[in-house]
Amino acid sequence: MSRKPKVVYYCEQCGHQEPKWMGKCPSCNQWGTFQEEHELEGLEELGSLSSHQQPRPINEINVDYSARISTGGQELDRLLGGGIVNGSVLLLVGDPGIGKSTLSLIVAGNIARKTGKVLYVSGEESAEQTKLRADRLGKFPDNLYVISETNLDFIQKHIEKLQPRFIVLDSIQSVFLSSVRSTPGSPSQIKECTLFLIRIAKQMGIPIMLIGQVTKESQLAGPRVLEHLVDTVVYLEGNRNQNLRVGRAVKNRFGSTNEVALFELTDSGFEEVSNPSEYLLGNRNNPMPGSVIVASARGTRPIFTEIQALVTETAEGIPPRHIAVGVDRNRLLLVTAVMQRWMGERLGNKNIFVSTGGGIESDDPALDLGIAAAIFSSMRGITFAHDLFFIGELALSGEVRPTPDLVRLLNEGKRLGFKDCVIAKRGIAKVPPDLGMNLFGLEHIGGFTRILPAIRQ
Repeated sequence: MSRKPKVVYYCEQCGHQEPKWMGKCPSCNQWGTFQEEHELEGLEELGSLSSHQQPRPINEINVDYSARISTGGQELDRLLGGGIVNGSVLLLVGDPGIGKSTLSLIVAGNIARKTGKVLYVSGEESAEQTKLRADRLGKFPDNLYVISETNLDFIQKHIEKLQPRFIVLDSIQSVFLSSVRSTPGSPSQIKECTLFLIRIAKQMGIPIMLIGQVTKESQLAGPRVLEHLVDTVVYLEGNRNQNLRVGRAVKNRFGSTNEVALFELTDSGFEEVSNPSEYLLGNRNNPMPGSVIVASARGTRPIFTEIQALVTETAEGIPPRHIAVGVDRNRLLLVTAVMQRWMGERLGNKNIFVSTGGGIESDDPALDLGIAAAIFSSMRGITFAHDLFFIGELALSGEVRPTPDLVRLLNEGKRLGFKDCVIAKRGIAKVPPDLGMNLFGLEHIGGFTRILPAIRQ
């Protein structure tokens, strides 16, 4: 018995759904954006992912732990937990112009060069336009097949005929199923197309990379369920005015979500940043007031970066502003509140601007002590030693707490040539005595001025 299609109304701006038409979207407050669609039409034709299988005891299921395909780059492989798992669906998301299509084309070429046939489906560019981009990136193997198509029924036929080892679809918002009575990019189309591609990936064992568009708030466009359906979600982030691009896994069923991958965008595509600390510390030998070096851990990788702070007086009658770029604003507010309470600094009438060097973002509590030092340095005009860095989390009580990866961060600092470090006093006991680095233990932020003569330049 067929299922009667359900009529719903969705907002073209944010994807919000309602059972009846509305003039104004309650989610994004835009007028005249609701469109009618028939939800779940043709769902029965998709079939089951594993209707031919029978339940088995979990201990009798054989797993090939080496069944991963390398992307051809160590950074992306590490971000994904060792490569792309066969039969998985990966969603790559990012702002327009950030480099999603470029990165996916490079990955497709690397896999085609080492593994076999790869199908690159472009729903937003013609095959000739894709070739022009490929010519700019270098030479690609003949095993990379390109087609410009948006109808998933036709795309499925090409997949069955070509039998590729890897598929790239750019983008999921541009394709459609003819059996679903709604426009491409609508929530129902995106959901049903994703389910359709998941069935292909699981049944044929072919990994698929989907490119996802974003809204003006840099969130994934379409229904939220899309992120739940796929196996891995990777956000490609960065500042358009800078060349650094950061890949961040917000979901990964086959690996950690704490890892990051760093790339530099060049005229010839993406180049891996294998040593991000040295890349981000280009101005290390020229310290200035308001500038400090901090260390934090992102997954298995220690990252050293520069924290810059600027403190200015607020004009009379204008409320002060606290602006954070690259660091969590809530942590900035926490640090300033702790400084006012326990260091006696009057910050209520001052504008405070804090940013990270190189455009990398982090919300690691290990940056707290460095943020406080940068603010203090800007206020007093103090310059710290160029071979000094900070690690420590601040509690509301003013206590400086050690971080879990303290020893690993200190070893990386020693490798980079740092000689001094300010850490939590309780963490000194965990440090090997032969580390060969001067450690300044701080039990409470109120004692910061006590160690100031030894760490300033």
